[in-house]
Amino acid sequence: MKRLTTILLVIILLSAEILLASCAENNPGTVTTDAPDTVTEATVTEAATDTEKIPDPVPSLDLGGRTITFLVRGSGYAEWESQDIYEEEDSDDPIKAAVYRRNMTLQDKYHCTIEQVGSSTPGSDAKKAINANTDEYQVLMCDTQETLGLAQANLLKDLNALNGIDLSNPWWDQNLVANCSIGGRLYFCTGDISIMDNDATWVLMFNKKMITDLDLESPYDLVKNNQWTFDKMYEMMQAAKSDENGNGKADFDTDKFGFATHNSSLGAFYYAAGLKVVEKDADDIPYFPEQNAEYVNLVLDKSIKIWSDKSLTTSADRDGFDMPTLQSIFEEGRSLFLGEVMQLVFRLRAMEIDFGLIPFPKYDSEQKNYGHFVHSTSAMLSLPANCTDIENIASFVEAMSYESMYTLTPAYYETALTGKYFRDPESKEMLDIILQSRTFDLGSTHMFDWGGIGSVFTSLLSKGSNAYASNYQKKIKSAKKTLDKTLNKLLK
Repeated sequence: MKRLTTILLVIILLSAEILLASCAENNPGTVTTDAPDTVTEATVTEAATDTEKIPDPVPSLDLGGRTITFLVRGSGYAEWESQDIYEEEDSDDPIKAAVYRRNMTLQDKYHCTIEQVGSSTPGSDAKKAINANTDEYQVLMCDTQETLGLAQANLLKDLNALNGIDLSNPWWDQNLVANCSIGGRLYFCTGDISIMDNDATWVLMFNKKMITDLDLESPYDLVKNNQWTFDKMYEMMQAAKSDENGNGKADFDTDKFGFATHNSSLGAFYYAAGLKVVEKDADDIPYFPEQNAEYVNLVLDKSIKIWSDKSLTTSADRDGFDMPTLQSIFEEGRSLFLGEVMQLVFRLRAMEIDFGLIPFPKYDSEQKNYGHFVHSTSAMLSLPANCTDIENIASFVEAMSYESMYTLTPAYYETALTGKYFRDPESKEMLDIILQSRTFDLGSTHMFDWGGIGSVFTSLLSKGSNAYASNYQKKIKSAKKTLDKTLNKLLK
C-alpha cells in the first residue's frame, strides 16, 4: 500500500515564525501499489532573528543591473490576477508591503530590477515568445493548465536539472515536488514565492450562527474528536435546510440550504475520501493503480446523498446562478456550509455573520487523515526553455523564494489569521489540518486528466450514479494511451 505523505507549510504567527511539517496518509484500501512510501522530512525553523534563519542559499550574485521580467496573470483574471510578484510602491496592505519590501531587498542585493508583464493570455504569450526565441520573459507564472500545456510542448526547463535551484529546500512545496515530477524531471513548482496555491486550496466554511440557532454540534469539536465524516455533514445539512417560501421547490434566492458550492466540489469528495487518480512507480513514472471499485462506490453513495438533493445542496453551475450569488447565499445566512477556494475568505471580509473554517469531512472515522486538492487556478512557476543565462536566473528564483519565506508568507498568514479575515483561533488550527492534507494529483481534472480518467468520479457524482467500475474500464485504455503520449513528449 502506497500512502502519500505531503509536506505542510504550517501556521505562521507574528511575522517571522515558520513551521514546515509533513503529513497526510489517506484511507487505506483506496489505491493499491507495490511502490515504496514517499516520505518527506519536516524542516522546522523559528526565525525570530536573522541569526536563526536558514543560511542564505545565494549569498552572492551580481546580475549587473539586468531586468528580471515575470510573465504573470493580468487584469482579465479578476481576483486571480497576480498579487505576489511585483508592487510599484510600499503599502499599508500587509501582502503588498511584503512584496514591495522583498523586491527592494532582492534588487539591492543582486543588482537587478524586477518587473512583471500582466497578460490575460499568459500561456499563449509565453508560447509565442519561446517559439520566437525572444527571451522576453525570464520567469513564467501561468495557471496550472497553461503551464501543463507549455510543458507538454517541451517549452519549459526541467527545474530539477538546474544548478541554481534546489527543490529540496523548504521554501518549495515538497508535496508538489514529490508528486508532480515525472521520471525525475519537474517542469513547474510553487512554494513561498507565491500565495496563489494557498488561495486555490479547496476548503469548507460554516455559518456559526446557524450552528448555534439549530443547536448543532460544534464542527471544530467534531474535527478534533475524529467525528467529522460524510455522514455527520449530511445529518447537519438535513437540519439546516428550509423551504422558506413553502412552494415545495428548491429556490436558491430564498430557501436555506445545508451546502452551497459549485461543481468543483464534486472532486472535493473524491480527495476527501483519500482517493487518488495516479501513483508513481520506483522510477518516478506515473501509472494508474488498480482502483478499489467497491470502496469508490461507497464513497459515491455517500457523496450522492449530499450532492443530489437540491433542497440540501445548491450549486452555482448546476442550478444556474453566478459566483456573486453563491457568495451572497452564504453571507445572508442561508447555507450552513460553503465549499470554495481559500481565496473566498478574503472576499467574505464584510460578512456580518461569523463563520469558521473546517476541512472537508472524512469518508468515515476509520480514515486516517483528511484530503484536499488545489484548484487549477493556482499559479505555477516555470522557466522558459529559451531562457538565457539560466544559471543566474535560476539562482535568482531560488533567492526570491527564500526571501519570500521570511516576508511574503508571514504577511499572508498574519493577514488571514489575526482576525482580519478569520473570526476565531480555531480556524487557524483547521487551516493547519487542511494544508497538511493537500495533494497534487497529476491525473486529476485540475492537471492532466489523461483520457478523461480523472473525470469519471465527478461525472458519476453529478449524474447520481455509482457505476464506477464499468465507467472506469471504459476510460482506462484511452487514458493509458494518452498518458504514454505525454510521457514520450516530456521524457524525450
